[in-house]
Amino acid sequence: MGDLQFRGFKRNALLAGTFILLLGVLLPVTLVIAEGVNFSYLPLLQRETSNYYVSPEGDDANPGTIDAPWEHVQFAVEKAPPGSAIYLRTGTYLPITIEEARLSLIGYPGETAIFQGDGKEQHTIMIRDTSEISLSNLTIQNNPVNYGTGVHVENSQDISISNCLIQSNQGFGVVLKDVADVIVQNNELTDNANAIEVRYGSQNVMLRENLIHHNNRRLDSGRSAIGINFYYTTGPVTAQGNWLWENHTPELPDPGGAAIEVYGAANITITDNVFWDNETIMETGTDEDKTPCTNITFTRNLAMRGDRQQGLILRCAANSLVAHNTFDGLDNFVFNLSHYKGEYGASIEGLEIVNNIAVNGRVYVIETEMPASVVIDYNLAYNPGSSSDYGEYLAYVEEYGNTEHFELFQEWTGYEAHGMNCEPQFLDPANGDYHLSASSPAIDHGIPLGEPYQGNAPDLGRYEYTVLKYQAK
Repeated sequence: MGDLQFRGFKRNALLAGTFILLLGVLLPVTLVIAEGVNFSYLPLLQRETSNYYVSPEGDDANPGTIDAPWEHVQFAVEKAPPGSAIYLRTGTYLPITIEEARLSLIGYPGETAIFQGDGKEQHTIMIRDTSEISLSNLTIQNNPVNYGTGVHVENSQDISISNCLIQSNQGFGVVLKDVADVIVQNNELTDNANAIEVRYGSQNVMLRENLIHHNNRRLDSGRSAIGINFYYTTGPVTAQGNWLWENHTPELPDPGGAAIEVYGAANITITDNVFWDNETIMETGTDEDKTPCTNITFTRNLAMRGDRQQGLILRCAANSLVAHNTFDGLDNFVFNLSHYKGEYGASIEGLEIVNNIAVNGRVYVIETEMPASVVIDYNLAYNPGSSSDYGEYLAYVEEYGNTEHFELFQEWTGYEAHGMNCEPQFLDPANGDYHLSASSPAIDHGIPLGEPYQGNAPDLGRYEYTVLKYQAK
């Protein structure tokens, strides 16, 4: 996919040191994502494998060797013994269903193996009722069926989808339904209605280091132009180290879409991601039964606006944490808060918003009376005026209106007793470097959340200041 360049820096440079790569030894690994949130992932076990090969020029009467490959992938997955690696040579392949266990489907190195929708099958690759399946180095595209899916995984465990291009599906790129121990990593997902949807009882799911962009297709009112959708998930599910950009419907008076959607879902960790120019960074909501959205952890993310992007709609987010994020130049709001308001609203009891930096746009929109258990404090909010929508204000509070003044927001709400209203002194935000300079007032101003930190207290924002790393600057 190559290096992605944005605002003068390369993707690899920005993310260096951020990702936790699980390579080499295949042992159980526990990732400590945030306070009280551990994600355990057991990678596929290494076993001695047999290699088989498939090519459109092959024949299913062949032995499946590299010199005499099979022709059809469906034949290969049913014929190859458990533990086999099936290499797909350059060509276009029909939809398949995998119900056998312990198989790897791999695009042959240096070649392009394409799974193409046929206009009939809803799922181009269906994986169901099985375990230990790996897909890698494949292109999965052009499923024109309404609600059609590139890869659908159901009632399965120990599944890996990596290094694939998943594009131009009328419904979903990847759907994970009632799965366990699944990793979706290092893929590019684009031009779908919904890039990734995780549904229902799925647990120990990791979505990591994917490029999720320009998913602009329309499907229905709740599933159009979305990067990642958590739909009634019980978790734990983690989205870590992904890049999400330009996920929104085509130009409309009132565009739709979101980088991340949370619908009646729980136990979700969203950390170390980068967002820009989505319609909304994250939107939470629920059904008429007010199914709760609980234990959502949104930490250590970076969000920037180029042309358009608004922040987090938190109308269903009980016992959740939004902390140590950096937001620059967002439209309309960074935090839009309401409690049991409207068709999609539910409880935000126990929501904490702390240790963030938000600059160059309206930071707070509070639309209802807040529960006493909501905490908004220890944030740096600074808006000297910007070109973003409502960028002339710092906050809006129902029954009071808009204000430019931090002190008025404190008086109206009682929030941000320890908050700051000053320039955060990033190193080079014009070129995408949001690390703190040595003189930043955000250093040592946070409240401890159980993470390690340097100095007397945690720093505000996405990046903890490190003297040794930045003293030369």
